[in-house]
Amino acid sequence: MTALERTRQQLDPVGAFGSRPLSIILPCGAFLYGLAMTLRTTDQISNGMLAFLALVWLATASATVVVATSPTRAPFTQSSHLVTQLFALGAAALCVASQWGSNVFIQDDFGPMSLGILLLALGPYRPATELATGGVLSAIFVGFVTLLEVPQLHTTVPPVSYVLVGMTPILALAFASSSYSGGLVDSLERWRARAIQSATQRTNRLRAGITRTVQRDRVMILSQDVLPFFSSVLEHDTLSQEDRERARDIADSIRSLMVAEADRTWLEVVAGDDGVSKDQMSGSVVDKAGRASWMMTDQRTVLRAIIVAILEEPRFVRGSLKVTIAGTGPVCHGVLAASVDDEDFLIRSTLAPYFAVMRIVFSTFKVDFRRPSLTLRFSYEQR
Repeated sequence: MTALERTRQQLDPVGAFGSRPLSIILPCGAFLYGLAMTLRTTDQISNGMLAFLALVWLATASATVVVATSPTRAPFTQSSHLVTQLFALGAAALCVASQWGSNVFIQDDFGPMSLGILLLALGPYRPATELATGGVLSAIFVGFVTLLEVPQLHTTVPPVSYVLVGMTPILALAFASSSYSGGLVDSLERWRARAIQSATQRTNRLRAGITRTVQRDRVMILSQDVLPFFSSVLEHDTLSQEDRERARDIADSIRSLMVAEADRTWLEVVAGDDGVSKDQMSGSVVDKAGRASWMMTDQRTVLRAIIVAILEEPRFVRGSLKVTIAGTGPVCHGVLAASVDDEDFLIRSTLAPYFAVMRIVFSTFKVDFRRPSLTLRFSYEQR
């Protein structure tokens, strides 16, 4: 897994669901604003084809934000951000070119405002420094294009005034988006630090109790077989061949139990705690090399959560759960398979939050559902 970026989507994937409506409304608003401004200034358009292409490029930028910020495609990457800005800047340049020589007011050009709105929509998905840097570079480009356009305008206003008018919407909305992203990420990191510290303290307090519990479990195992055997031996003066055989059987069973417990991975513990019987364990969890122990805390948490969610599905076919972990070198590949006799859209909508988080914490993640077979494939690296 690559290092998490300082974005809300990657540090708080579930909480980022709350930003999904804005990531749809704002890009649509940016396009509608561009369309409205184009229709309003049709008398200033000298090249209709360029004006049409400007709207197409703006629509592409808006669609990129809507599609790429979807939880099913998480995380929103730097490449998607770059594509969005390039298309939006291209739309701004085409808008200026379509009104070259006939433009009257810079204020009614849709490029700067639409680009700023798109940057505002990216607040939860990209780091603060990247948003601010992208906004500054875009503003410089728009300011340069505006400066080239000034001689074509019928005005006596100083050129710097028009440059500032073109740059201000981008800078204002970009820094607003950057401030939102940075402030929220700082808050999440402070909360995470406090949560880790609290968990560490609680673990230290519980360690002694856990030790006593484990010791009590071991004593219980001994009391079921070993102590009764010793009592029966003490009642006789000599050891018989039958006693020797029984002692050997008890020793073998205890040794096998201890070895099995030592080799048992956390994933097998999860499967056992979540309803997989011991006689089915070898078929439900296949991890011969113990690679499940290589997962990080976030990866273990989301994998356990999705196992619980699948097992709690009303139409889950009991006994169909199987998790396989394998790989070569430091790279591990996992496959979680289960049978859920339900509709595709219901399964995907129910498990969508888990899928979104798995896309963040694992290097790769793919979902395949062909009723009733649900297959999740994921990979991660040893840390």
